[in-house]
Parts: sequence; C-alpha cells; structure tokens
Amino acid sequence: MLLWLLLPVIAASAPLEVQVFVPLCDSAIIDCGNKKLGDPASLDTNLYWGAAYGADRYLAAQPAFARLPSASPSKPAILKVTRFSRQPKRGERTVNVELLAYHGAQIDVALADYFAAVAGPSSADVVLWMGHDRLMDVAAPALSAGASPKPTLVLACASESYFGPALKTIGANRLAMTRSLMAPEAYLLVAALETFATKGTTDKAALRAALVDAYAKFQKISAKAAGSVFVAVRDLE
Repeated sequence: MLLWLLLPVIAASAPLEVQVFVPLCDSAIIDCGNKKLGDPASLDTNLYWGAAYGADRYLAAQPAFARLPSASPSKPAILKVTRFSRQPKRGERTVNVELLAYHGAQIDVALADYFAAVAGPSSADVVLWMGHDRLMDVAAPALSAGASPKPTLVLACASESYFGPALKTIGANRLAMTRSLMAPEAYLLVAALETFATKGTTDKAALRAALVDAYAKFQKISAKAAGSVFVAVRDLE
C-alpha cells in the first residue's frame, strides 16, 4: 500500500524530455549573415548550431547542462543528434533535451518530422522548432488531428501566423509563439528549459516572461520591445 502511495511522487519526478528540431541556416534560402554561418552542412560554423548562440554550442557552454550520450541519426537528412541534461536545483525537475541538426537543404524533411512529432505518439514531453520559419516559403504538409498531440513552441519569425493554423489542426497546445521577425537563438531555448524545470509546462505566463527577459537581455532592447515579439498568453488559448 505504501509503494502504491509513492508512485505518483516517483512519476512526477521523472525527467522531462524535450525534443528540438534545428534545421541549419541555409544561405540559399535566407540571409544567414555570411558564408560560414549559412553553410547548411557545417555543424561547426552554422548560425543555428555551431555559432556562439547556436543550439549545440550554447548549451554546451552552460554550467547547468551536461552532455549525454546520443543516438546515431535515424536518416540522412539529420547530420547529428546531441543530448543534454539540465541538472536540477532543490525543488526543480530534471530536464533532458535532444537536439536534432538537420542539413539546411533538407528543411522540408525537418518540417515534416516536426509536425509528426507534435502529432504524436512521441517519447518527448515537449517539442520545439528552432530556426527559419519555413512556412513563409512553402505550404504546410497535409495534417489532421493528432492521436496524442504534444505541447510545442516555435522559435521562428512570426510563428503564430504561419505555424499556428497548422498546430491548431493537429490539436497541439501552443506554449509560446512569436508575432514578428526575431532571432531564434539558444538563450531562448535555455530560458524555456529553465522554466520547465521550475514551473513545469503548464505555466504559459511564466514561460513568456522568461522568453521576453532573455530576449531583452541578449538583444539589448527594452522589455516592451522584447514583449512585442512574443504572442500574448490569452491569444494562445
């Protein structure tokens, strides 16, 4: 009987699994800054992966994140899979994150895989898209209501306008979205992961506040200007 009573506590403390789709910046599609930043196959220099605020390099530099063993890529479009674990402080939940680096020229494969992961079933508790808003260029793939849709956030330019309708079709819970041009940099990912560790995945107001604070700090803009980037919580319901 005692073991049965402890099961909910044990389940609640299980690590939160977050999956992040990162199509590398491709100069053939958008302006990435320069040739190295826009090399769609370069894990070392790409804007969204190996640059200072790229997903893999930035997380690797954070003291709270430890690199974990990673699986081999499941398809040619994926250049690398890396995993990190955020070590919790007292009262926080462990958060594990898997980063999937897609060749920039294979962004449409990444897009299809992202929507499939959001629709479920998936081993991830939360799914993210972080990079170029590909739906500015192409139509969303054919979608239907997901069997077990996952909570998601899209760190890309004007993601609510472009990804929002598709995610509503799936039935996904949109945790955070954007409404303007923006830089999908990894300090935003860290802000989201830290919020999940302290507040869980249901406090959209706390998540938005963390994203706004991080964006204001790193972009060196006012909180008001940073707040204009992210969709109000009431508009995500």
